[in-house]
Amino acid sequence: MTDFTDLILDAQEPNRPELTTIEETLLKAVLSGRPELVTRIIQETRPKDFYYDNNRQLAGKIYPDISQGKHVDRVTLEATLPEADPTDKEKVKERQRLLDLVDKLEGIDIPELGKVEAYLTIFVEEARRSTASGLITKIQSDFEDKKLSPAEAFSRANQVIMDQEASRRLVGAFKSEAEEWPTYFADLEAKQTQKDFIGLDTGFRHFNNLANGLSEGLFVVGAAPSVGKTTWAKQVADQVIEKNPKAVCLFVSLEQSREELRVKTLSRLSGIENRDILRGRLEPKSPGWEKVKTASKGFMSSTAGRYFILEGDKTTTPEMIRLAGLQVRRATNAEALLIVVDYLQIVPTVEDFKDPRNRVDAVVSDLRRIARELKASIMAISSLSRRSYELSDISAFKESGGVEYGADLGAIMIPRKNADKVEEGESPIEGVKRKWIGVDLAFVKNRNGERGKIQFKFFPQISRFDEIGKDDSWSPNAFEAAGKE
Repeated sequence: MTDFTDLILDAQEPNRPELTTIEETLLKAVLSGRPELVTRIIQETRPKDFYYDNNRQLAGKIYPDISQGKHVDRVTLEATLPEADPTDKEKVKERQRLLDLVDKLEGIDIPELGKVEAYLTIFVEEARRSTASGLITKIQSDFEDKKLSPAEAFSRANQVIMDQEASRRLVGAFKSEAEEWPTYFADLEAKQTQKDFIGLDTGFRHFNNLANGLSEGLFVVGAAPSVGKTTWAKQVADQVIEKNPKAVCLFVSLEQSREELRVKTLSRLSGIENRDILRGRLEPKSPGWEKVKTASKGFMSSTAGRYFILEGDKTTTPEMIRLAGLQVRRATNAEALLIVVDYLQIVPTVEDFKDPRNRVDAVVSDLRRIARELKASIMAISSLSRRSYELSDISAFKESGGVEYGADLGAIMIPRKNADKVEEGESPIEGVKRKWIGVDLAFVKNRNGERGKIQFKFFPQISRFDEIGKDDSWSPNAFEAAGKE
């Protein structure tokens, strides 16, 4: 079986669709009139970005009307295109080519959001490369022809960077609120679903309400060893894919193997102890193994096709994670993407940082950028320094300013204590009493919402977390104090 890493590497070039296919797919999405497609494309592209003449000309004709919310099809385009003088054969042919292109596009199925997202990423990157290449080539040519001195070439490069029109592909487009507002408001209106939360359903009710679901952006969960952070992250990822049929998950594991992660899922779903499954202690015809088989069939039928595990190594840099996310979205045409990274402190980087804190900060920055580029939800697990094991506030992340300031959501997972002892007990699971320990998930940073604490029972033997409540009385006083420093 081909290793998933090979698929990622292969996807960089051989599996890329033809540019003409990408451009026609994006134009079809624009003509579809579907807000979730139109908004993304209009925000990220301009007509002049299209490489092929017909596509560029058509985009120039339809973008102004579509950006104002008007419907455009073959009939409306034909009515707005000026009649060419019959004697001007080139103009006649040009007009007919545009109409023929619209006919062709109307015969294509409306692409799914996942495909649009994947194609749009490639398209924008190509546009940036083309702009950068043209600018660099022009300066280099003038420099080699001795039309520019070294100082003048440097100055010209700086002028190019400062030029708004030329640099918008490099540093982003600057638009007035009048230009941005229609697409923003259409997107906002599409979110008014009367649901209790906007992001991905995690399967945990209190988590959804507090975090507004798992939204696009970077969510960092810190915990001391043996609190169950990887187990919790695996369960959340499993439940996200189960609850959201149009979502896909990429689980990037730099610590545990695929087998260990898979056993967590089977143990949670079957109620059979993970160590018995992992060590092969079950009789093939025993009731316990039958439960494992049933759990396996359920996972295969409901979520396995939208779940990818990447075992990380020294090459699994943030850029590799971005390519992997792009690959799984392209392979599944998913509308939503969840990436889990386990864990932050061992993600390798191309640059060799002397200070580990600077490296973690760079990884956090890259992951947040990837979340924006891929419109993905990224959940990253973080270790804590030993002195932070008992903290449940933002100061636990003080070892990394990147986590403190770069994450959209930040949470600390800590054992729940009563009278300085970890809360524990037993509860029946699938007819068997299982030991549990109390674990709290404290939201110490929530960029777009409230902070609070969610209470869980953690059943280590079967890799399962049960959400039992939300502590509304909890207040991160240390966070407030830190904010005054």
